Amino acid sequence: MKSSSITFTDRFEEEVKRSGMSKAAIAEKIGVSKSTISRYADGTMGPNASSIAKLSLLFGCSSDYLLGLTSERNNSSVPSIGESNIYYEADENIKKLLKLTEEELESLSRKQIEEIYAFIEFQIERSKKGD
Repeated sequence: MKSSSITFTDRFEEEVKRSGMSKAAIAEKIGVSKSTISRYADGTMGPNASSIAKLSLLFGCSSDYLLGLTSERNNSSVPSIGESNIYYEADENIKKLLKLTEEELESLSRKQIEEIYAFIEFQIERSKKGD
């Protein structure tokens, strides 16, 4: 397997510029400190799986792209930046609803979290119909 010369740090900096958001705004949106974002930017620290997922949603690109594993920026299953904020708010609400710790929530895959959302939406629709 050929190693890519593009790193997470390279892609992160590109996406920060592309988004037009400040690093402080990005930190707030994904729930980390400004110093953590600075460490991502200078390459002294890499993001955990949860942060990678949140950043890919925020930037509207695949996590593989962010990690430098592919040159294809978009993945059809990745929501656009306008849709992504709902996931951050919902992640926090799901954690509260299910009384999950941050570690437990991070252990769930994006697919599992989406299935939880789908189940909640199903239950909301069901309650509207009076079932």
